[in-house]
Amino acid sequence: MLKKPLLQALAFAALWAVGSAAHAYLTVYTTQASFLAAVNAPGVDSFDDLDYTVPLASPQARMAGAYNYTLSADVTAGFFPASDDGVDVWVSPTNSTDTVTFDGFAPSLRAIGGFFFGSDLAGFSTAAPVLLLNVTDANSTLAQTLLNPGTTTFVGFVSDRALTSLSVATGPVAGAGTPGVWPTINDLTLAVAVPEPGSYALMWAGLGVLGVVMRKRKNV
Repeated sequence: MLKKPLLQALAFAALWAVGSAAHAYLTVYTTQASFLAAVNAPGVDSFDDLDYTVPLASPQARMAGAYNYTLSADVTAGFFPASDDGVDVWVSPTNSTDTVTFDGFAPSLRAIGGFFFGSDLAGFSTAAPVLLLNVTDANSTLAQTLLNPGTTTFVGFVSDRALTSLSVATGPVAGAGTPGVWPTINDLTLAVAVPEPGSYALMWAGLGVLGVVMRKRKNV
């Protein structure tokens, strides 16, 4: 028969292992491949359904795969779909000083990413000296600064808490903007996270200890 102190120690170890796997963190990925490897069931909003010659009102109810979200601009309350070729369409605000915000996510959402860059007055891609990204989950806000991003600049965020919003603006100060540059987003990707291998190990270790305790108690 296991003594009570040993049972308590085993139970504490199990709870510690499971609890450690739930430690909050926000991870930044700077390539699309690494981001996709860290998430599960990604959905993409390519914006290619938009007519790049027709302005949009704000907010817009959108979907990235199976995930619903809301797209909004904070000043002029409007969007100007943009494109270099008229086929691959992007989204940007009507006013260059606007902050673009993605929110209205389901509680299960843990990951968001996309291509972030600048476009000019005509809607063509252009150099953006600074883009400011702020992602917020249920626990904290993380600021990410992109220097000279282009159409191939990908950034993704993965949290172990529910994501609540992502905002994008031109710098160096949000709300001030960069003259002649509009914050622009392409291929917004939403997903749920895949637990880190270490988290799986801790979880199974915890469950294993609990299993030992249960078996021993049944045999006494």
